Amino acid sequence: MGLTPLALVGGTPHDTDRYNNWLEGRLAEISPLLVANPVWSDAMMGEVFGHPWLSQTYASMPLQAAVPVLTNEIKAYLATSVLDDRKADAHWFQRRIPVIRYLVEEGANLLQHFEAGCLADIPHPGFGTSESGGARNHNDAVLERYAAWYSANYERRRLSQTRQWIRDGEIVTTQYRSPEVQLFGDIHRFAIINRAQMAPMHDRDIILLNDLYSEEDTRFRDRQRRSDTYLNFLCVEPWLRPLMRGFLLDKVAHGELAPSTLVGMQSRLRFFAQFLHAEGITEPARVNELSMERYLAWGNAQNAAGKNWYTDIVQLMRAAPVLLPGQWPRITLDKRAARRIRYKQAPDDPRNRLYASREGANRAAPPEALSAMVARLDEMPAPIPAIFMIGITTGARAEDLHALLFDCLRPDPHDKRFMLFTFWQNKVSRWNTKPLLAADPAHQAMIELIEAQRDRVRRRHGRATKYLFPVFYGKRESFLGQNWTMQELKKLCLKHRIVDGDGRPFDFSWHPLRHHRGTQMAAEGHDILSIMFELGHASPDMASMYVNQRLDLKKNALLRKGGGQFFTIAGKVDEAVGDLLLRKETMLATRVCGGACTLPGQLGEWCEHAHACLTCRFFRADGDDVEHFRCERAGLYAAIEGLEQEAQNYEEGGQTRMADITRKRLQRNKDAVHNTDTIIRSIEEHGLYKGEKQRYRPAAAREEATS
Repeated sequence: MGLTPLALVGGTPHDTDRYNNWLEGRLAEISPLLVANPVWSDAMMGEVFGHPWLSQTYASMPLQAAVPVLTNEIKAYLATSVLDDRKADAHWFQRRIPVIRYLVEEGANLLQHFEAGCLADIPHPGFGTSESGGARNHNDAVLERYAAWYSANYERRRLSQTRQWIRDGEIVTTQYRSPEVQLFGDIHRFAIINRAQMAPMHDRDIILLNDLYSEEDTRFRDRQRRSDTYLNFLCVEPWLRPLMRGFLLDKVAHGELAPSTLVGMQSRLRFFAQFLHAEGITEPARVNELSMERYLAWGNAQNAAGKNWYTDIVQLMRAAPVLLPGQWPRITLDKRAARRIRYKQAPDDPRNRLYASREGANRAAPPEALSAMVARLDEMPAPIPAIFMIGITTGARAEDLHALLFDCLRPDPHDKRFMLFTFWQNKVSRWNTKPLLAADPAHQAMIELIEAQRDRVRRRHGRATKYLFPVFYGKRESFLGQNWTMQELKKLCLKHRIVDGDGRPFDFSWHPLRHHRGTQMAAEGHDILSIMFELGHASPDMASMYVNQRLDLKKNALLRKGGGQFFTIAGKVDEAVGDLLLRKETMLATRVCGGACTLPGQLGEWCEHAHACLTCRFFRADGDDVEHFRCERAGLYAAIEGLEQEAQNYEEGGQTRMADITRKRLQRNKDAVHNTDTIIRSIEEHGLYKGEKQRYRPAAAREEATS
């Protein structure tokens, strides 16, 4: 067999010696015994790690290979694994005995075959350049050699197996190497990642996210279940690495990227690197405005999803001359170019996706499919039914839903009628507390689900855990993975032939449950602020994107309450407010007590002028809230009487300034009473303002039309 076509990860004889010395230094920091002993004795295991079962696993197995650097790579892999609480399990190490045996017995031949000085020098597709696409599989040539040795020494072990998974609503069967064979790929990947840590942070080609984030980024550590996340710059050309590395590190330093967002942005940078490779661009000087024009066309031809694949690169090009002055040119980019991003054509509509997203899009899970799934949930293993029902009720994001804390539900200390359901929203880094009314059937069902899950956890683990849906890897507790639950629910849909609104097999995923909840709340009459608080968005603008089926909602609004049921304080009808409360493009109205506020400057904020709505020209009174205004008027009359007496007392006491202030407050309340009377009269007169040209039918006529 010849060399693999992949370029070597790197390394020269001199680099190999330096790498070997660095490995010995890392091992000596843990314990000098790790460097001096070729066999892990009982005494060393107890002194260094405190795990007596390790000596039973490896005591009869020498760790010294024919190549010294390979010996240190083996020891570094095992020592790092022992110190990882996710791998503090005898079974984890027992499964890797064949891998260590192979490296000790055949490691020298393996390195010679690939003309490599160490394990980290052997090519790996996951650390190739843009030409290889940054694949994450293993080196097939390496695994074939290991599989041949493995089958000769462990005859009864399997070398391959099949797996079923979901793609486009269908079950797909694939065949792949058994995990026992792929274990060798783990140590190969570890060696490459470990060697990259020799360089200082600003020069590393592989950066572990553990070095960038801490537990202040909630759930970051628990999210890394079996292996640590990393940034891989080996997948791009060397001349691009300094810019892309500096760009991402600068954003992390300024708190602009969360761990998951950082990984996503790097994938978009890799997409740009693939374009440059295809164009034959090999130096910064050749990247210009024309290159960005060609990139836009190239991305459109590739049917790239969304728009961040282009806008993120615009950020990169603007930052390049600042991060690397004198190396990258300053180019002028037109902000309007993003408008030319070609969205995927909607398959069932001659118009484009942009139209669909504004008017006809429905990313919400179809209610019919959800009802069919609920009827079959008893077939699902625990705790999937509980997670599914909590997701429908709250609309929480998938990861937040699976990572609920054990104590997420507590009694309301101020009102015994409520329970408080609290969860952390990782995307926006804030807590969201939802009150659950015990008398509400849906809320009561959710309370019972959580309590039942708590009891299940206590019975299984004998204690209260950190998470409501815990899983354990070694000694580290994590939360149940959303991909497993999603695949199980997809199989349920296929098994029972559950279809969506168009009659196609329903391809379940978690995120449409958020859209379902937002759309459901809008249909029930909740305002955009309530939807924003429920879904945990930072602004009404974002919450509006989760209100789907907008055409149906507009029809229901017209049938239910008419298009002219919002009034100014002068009693005039403002027919536009109902639409403004749900439109994203010109979000100019937000719900307030008794109606809506159309002051753009107050969007998403609390008004500075508390209790001033009834004298504010931006206030729009809701025609359905006539009883609210009657109560307000009664309260205003009582306030006026009190203020008149208060002003008189100030005048008699010679407190002229306080008397003037009180008189102004008194006049303000009188103005509010006058406006309230006007609003009530307008609502009572069949919802129409008398005095201008009428633009809407009387309420009675609307009712006749709907009967």
